[in-house]
Amino acid sequence: MLSKSELLHVFVIAAESKTFRDAASKLNMSPQSVSRVIKSLEDTYGELLFHRNTRTIRITKFGEQLLAGARHALDVVNDIFLLGKQKQLQDELCGTVTITTPSLIGKDYLYPLLRDFKKKHPDIQIDVRSSNSFSHLVDEQIDIGIRVGRIKNNGFIVRKVNEVRFFIVATPDVIEQIGEPKNIYDLRKLPAIESIDCNSGRGWAWMFAEDIDFHPDNVAFRTDDPEIELLAVRDGMGFGQLSDWIVKEDIRQKKLVRILKEAEPNPWDVYVYRPQRGPVPARVRLLYDCIVEYMQKIDFHYE
Repeated sequence: MLSKSELLHVFVIAAESKTFRDAASKLNMSPQSVSRVIKSLEDTYGELLFHRNTRTIRITKFGEQLLAGARHALDVVNDIFLLGKQKQLQDELCGTVTITTPSLIGKDYLYPLLRDFKKKHPDIQIDVRSSNSFSHLVDEQIDIGIRVGRIKNNGFIVRKVNEVRFFIVATPDVIEQIGEPKNIYDLRKLPAIESIDCNSGRGWAWMFAEDIDFHPDNVAFRTDDPEIELLAVRDGMGFGQLSDWIVKEDIRQKKLVRILKEAEPNPWDVYVYRPQRGPVPARVRLLYDCIVEYMQKIDFHYE
């Protein structure tokens, strides 16, 4: 059984149509159902609403008077429901969104987006956790994660947004004193800056083309912070393998030299991910989409 507002909606659509059949098509109803609704309204008001013939319908003068009131009444109802939806959206666009990101990406690339996002959405609180280890979002109550490298899709919405390449670099002074290695196996015995894998506590293997990797034999300095790793390379403690995101300006300014280019490994992917199970608040979906779009457009690379 149709509600009163639904009856008026059928009447308005019929008044805007040439026949009850046309109205029925717009309403996804049968022509007989439309006719019954109009007959019910005519019985309610005790007035004829339409003149009918086999080809068309024509609204009566009383029908025109009712039409103006019906349209106004439906507009009021629609406005009430629209206010409810707007309030719901406003309620969802407040609260906290927690993000985990590698420290380098967070400071140098992500923060400008978050700053501008916060200006547009002042009721959304942003909580950034900088970490170079993989975070399981559900366990750690994090809404959005950014990850460099392989990621298993354990119930996540995952979007690839960019790539990271890895260069072997050293200062010009180190290369002049020690000599430039001719191949990756020469490099293995030279002083090295080792990056620690935060997930395992062990040093990352240096990666090369054709799926070759090894741990350097002569580690001069170890750290789990890529910016400290860069400082150690800059200060001439040894050779390091760092991402093009972090060393590109030093290479452009000739503070560091990129070596063994032909042996560089395939790029690693950069992902943005979030849980897909359960309802996702509008604030999380909005910021997730903004991060994806932003990071896809930025040119992070040296070349």
